[in-house]
Amino acid sequence: MVISAPSGGGKTVVRSGLLKLDKRFAFSVTCTTRPRRPGEIDGKDYYFVTAEQFGRLRKEGKLLEWAKVHGNYYGTPVKSVLAVLEKGRIPVMTIDVKGAHSVKKLFPGAVTVFLLPPDLKTLVQRLRGRGEKPENVAVRLETARSEIKVASRFDYLVINDKLGETVREVAAIADLETRKTGRNLDKVKAFGNQLSKRKGF
Repeated sequence: MVISAPSGGGKTVVRSGLLKLDKRFAFSVTCTTRPRRPGEIDGKDYYFVTAEQFGRLRKEGKLLEWAKVHGNYYGTPVKSVLAVLEKGRIPVMTIDVKGAHSVKKLFPGAVTVFLLPPDLKTLVQRLRGRGEKPENVAVRLETARSEIKVASRFDYLVINDKLGETVREVAAIADLETRKTGRNLDKVKAFGNQLSKRKGF
């Protein structure tokens, strides 16, 4: 599951809420060259790397997707996603819209969710609330204009107003997706095999 949103749209807090609500999900940790924010833990929130280390990961083909956002590089290590899938859990990726598009190309079965704040005022308040400088807020709002234009590429849209409700909506999307016939053809085939072997009642 890929969750994207304009900067300040709440994708990180929604991801955290999702992981607490439903044990099916596990966070697919991304790497970044941006400075660590207060309270963030390397290897848990992000893998914090230098620009040189990031470049090496790119050249070696170890990133599923990557993008430059607000002057910093972000990328998803392939090993991070595979580690979650091998455990039979659903990887949750919180990445920008370009990265989401790249993942969808490589994993057509990925489910993409675009989060929107209820209004512009709320978005600005959230950006200011996390300590963004006025000039940074302006840059992020400008980026949001271009991100909104590609929201239609996403499978689902969720308005992130009240956190608890948003998290439950995203979890409900996963419930719907796991019930799609195309994801359960093995069960259909197994039942069909039982029918074909049955000779009487």
